[in-house]
Amino acid sequence: MKTIIKILFFLLTSYSIAQTGSIAGQLTDTEYNNEPLPFANVFLKGTTKGVTSDIDGLYSLENISPGSYTVVYSYIGYETVEIPNVQVIPDKVTNIAVPMGASAAALDEVVIKTTTRRESAVVLLLEQKKAVGISQSIGADDLARKGVGNAEGAVTKVTGVKKQAGTKNVFVRGLGDRYNATTFNGLPLPSEDPEYKNISLNFFASDVIESVGINKTFSVPLYGDVAGANINIVSKELSGPGSLQFSIAPEVNSSAIGKDFLLVDNAKYIGNIQNTNVPITNLNTHSFNNNFQPNTQNAQLNSSYSLSGGKRFDIGKNRLSLFLVGNFNNKYEYQQGASDRINAAGGFNQEFQKTEYNYNVSKLAMANIKFRFQEGDYIAVNSMFIKSNTQSVADYYGLKAGLTENDEPKNPIRAFIRRQKEEENNLFVNQLLTSLTLSEKLSLEAGASYNTIRGYEPDRRTNTYVIDVNTNVARAASGSALNNRFFSNLEENDLAGKLYLDYSLNGKNQYSKNSRIRLGYNYRDTDRSFKYTQINYIFDSPAVVDINNPDTSLFNQQSLIDGIFRLTTNRGDGRDGNDPFIPFSYNGTRTIHSGLGEISYDFSESLSANIGLRYEKVKQEVNFDTNLATTTDPNTNPSLIDENFVLPSFNVKYNFNENSIMRLAGSKTYTLPQFKEVAPFLYEDISFNSFGNPDLLTADNYNIDLKYEYYFSRSEIIAVTGFYKKIENAINRIEVNSAASELSYVNTGDASIAGIELELRKEILKLTDQSGFEKSLTFGLNASYLYSNQKLEDVPTDKLTVRFTNKEDELEGSSPFILGSDLTLNLKNESSAITSSVVFNYNSKSIYSLGTGGDDANPGSGKNNIMLSAIPTLDFINKFAINKNFGIKLNIKNILNPEYKLTQAVNNIGVSNPALPNNQEVPIETYKRGVNFSAGVTYSF
Repeated sequence: MKTIIKILFFLLTSYSIAQTGSIAGQLTDTEYNNEPLPFANVFLKGTTKGVTSDIDGLYSLENISPGSYTVVYSYIGYETVEIPNVQVIPDKVTNIAVPMGASAAALDEVVIKTTTRRESAVVLLLEQKKAVGISQSIGADDLARKGVGNAEGAVTKVTGVKKQAGTKNVFVRGLGDRYNATTFNGLPLPSEDPEYKNISLNFFASDVIESVGINKTFSVPLYGDVAGANINIVSKELSGPGSLQFSIAPEVNSSAIGKDFLLVDNAKYIGNIQNTNVPITNLNTHSFNNNFQPNTQNAQLNSSYSLSGGKRFDIGKNRLSLFLVGNFNNKYEYQQGASDRINAAGGFNQEFQKTEYNYNVSKLAMANIKFRFQEGDYIAVNSMFIKSNTQSVADYYGLKAGLTENDEPKNPIRAFIRRQKEEENNLFVNQLLTSLTLSEKLSLEAGASYNTIRGYEPDRRTNTYVIDVNTNVARAASGSALNNRFFSNLEENDLAGKLYLDYSLNGKNQYSKNSRIRLGYNYRDTDRSFKYTQINYIFDSPAVVDINNPDTSLFNQQSLIDGIFRLTTNRGDGRDGNDPFIPFSYNGTRTIHSGLGEISYDFSESLSANIGLRYEKVKQEVNFDTNLATTTDPNTNPSLIDENFVLPSFNVKYNFNENSIMRLAGSKTYTLPQFKEVAPFLYEDISFNSFGNPDLLTADNYNIDLKYEYYFSRSEIIAVTGFYKKIENAINRIEVNSAASELSYVNTGDASIAGIELELRKEILKLTDQSGFEKSLTFGLNASYLYSNQKLEDVPTDKLTVRFTNKEDELEGSSPFILGSDLTLNLKNESSAITSSVVFNYNSKSIYSLGTGGDDANPGSGKNNIMLSAIPTLDFINKFAINKNFGIKLNIKNILNPEYKLTQAVNNIGVSNPALPNNQEVPIETYKRGVNFSAGVTYSF
């Protein structure tokens, strides 16, 4: 009815204008079942007269002088449509209904001029506006404009999201990896790293991303193990009849270029590990594939190569499309700074100068095949393979407890530790997705995925030397694990499926067009196996070594024969009759069955809501045979979690008017301990050791959000969000009370989080002259303020004793203030364009690790929190479209080159003669990452 009234209004007003005519009609979206297409541009070619379609896709060009015109219809992400020879007659209305989409319309009079992908901020903002729930997305166009190379960079441009130095994954509203979830086209993904729940987002290069959605509120189609956000990566697919694009982008890092760069021996430039198994089967044989001495080079050039393309095939009235992507990226990074650790007595456990050489190479291949039926239904197959290889050489030089106690001015002793490692992770994703219309009211959405992860860390090498500075003589340190080789393998298989049935409740009133009932089922089965073997060099007394030639001078078969060292594994040397090469291991299994129901209803033109309920039956178990413990009786395994979760959620949307919207959302979710967090095996690093805690409990999360949005135009918005979360039995990584610096995981009581977020996108200037030359200046801002508080209690449900320095504190990793901003200048005409962006981000000071080490006799004593300093970043991004085929990129990233600095203080109450003043914050880890300069070219065929 509303549409008819508007068309009648256009017809009536057209008759009141003497000697002029009108063109009116409606635009529909062929990509979305011919729904109305709002905010599209409609103008008369060669004139300045134009309009934008309204929320119902309706448009009307008024007061047009009689004559013949070409009408142009355009929408970002869709093919531009030109209809020539449209006759305007005095006192008449010419009606034109135009279907628009990402591919050619089947109309003889339509002329297709250009093709672009549907990945723009405008399209995503429209979807956000139409949705009942709270959502936020960033599309490929914004990724390119802000110089984002992967999914990790994408999500950090979203309000309330940050990346913390020293961690692989992101924090959302102060909540780290264990509280978030990652999906690919709506189906879950496994992690490639036993340290983390989520896969590293930098695996997903921008070449494969159409958009990244960040759902910071829970809805029932999502798995319930989420409190921060579900990050959904939507893969690219072909739009238009066909495409082929090649790009290359060399880059240099100001810190790495020109250095004598150390590389792991026998590691490959292209990043393929040849042998992942332990190469010896006899501890009397020293026969390893790799040397302890690293290789050296001095030409560190980063690079990126990408090839993508596809083809569309019309099969009758149906359509088959094929899209392929392949890319190769490599990157060098050099870091130099301090690496210190302090103890609860106010002294240093270590004082090192650290130099680290990192090299990363990743390769990706993706294929998307989609068959779209005439009615808009589809069946799609996605396959993606990612191989990521990281190589690192880290040198530590200085003082370390246990090695350099006799450090005196007359006889200075220094420790030198070198740690070399190469890690390779292979992810293979396979998905089958379909959406089918079963009847006028009933539709089906289904999907299944089978994903595999294979992760290898073969021959991680650690050498520890003690150097007499006066004589410059180095000796290999004696100790059970100070010189070793470490081999590990991770295998994980992940099977998931979804099935949703939607029943439309659309009534006769137009405002009820989105009302529906959804019933669904999710299934997920995850199976992980992790095995590792460590081979130790046992020196009964320190042995002289040439640090620059360790393999020839000491670590060889002859030294083993001469008894200078012995080889053992963590299981011993075999003299007890047991096989020392049986690896330590843990095996984790998780099965989730979920049923869900949701009803969405439009109560009026202004008020919409949905309410949902999700039931999950979760069984998770970790069996282990490690250097710390062994599962003996499966019936009493403390790691077993067998629980049922009932998870309600609701969303309410109220439109004050078309552009002014208020949203309210609430839900309950949970947080499972991860496999590695409950597996009691000791992972040894230079500065700390870590192990899991089988007695961890599941955390319960309660979430509520209130958001107001105002849309200035189809591409402009201001939004303010307030939120609150309560987490019962919060899980934290802590430093346990022990002589060594050991980290583990415990439940610490309840936590509360509250915050406010601001998002702004605004056009400052937009001018178009008669020749069609367009100038625009746009500004973007996202800011968030976060308050967090958690009780820090030594809960009685686990066997670990923890004495926190503070009774309560902020959440680990939560920056109270996060700011992101960008300013973009866009100049374009019919054949060329220039886009220049300045992108700024700032994360305020945050807790890196919670302080522990106090004692009952001196309350408040112990080590304070390890704090990460505030970090500002600034990038300058430039894109030049020379013509429709050829483009150039010139970027400068990390211009400010801030120092990443961890600091810590000690409350040495009751401690005599501390090395550090009471409560004085001192740097314990510092480094810079360097400025990146890149230039690239892109050619589209």
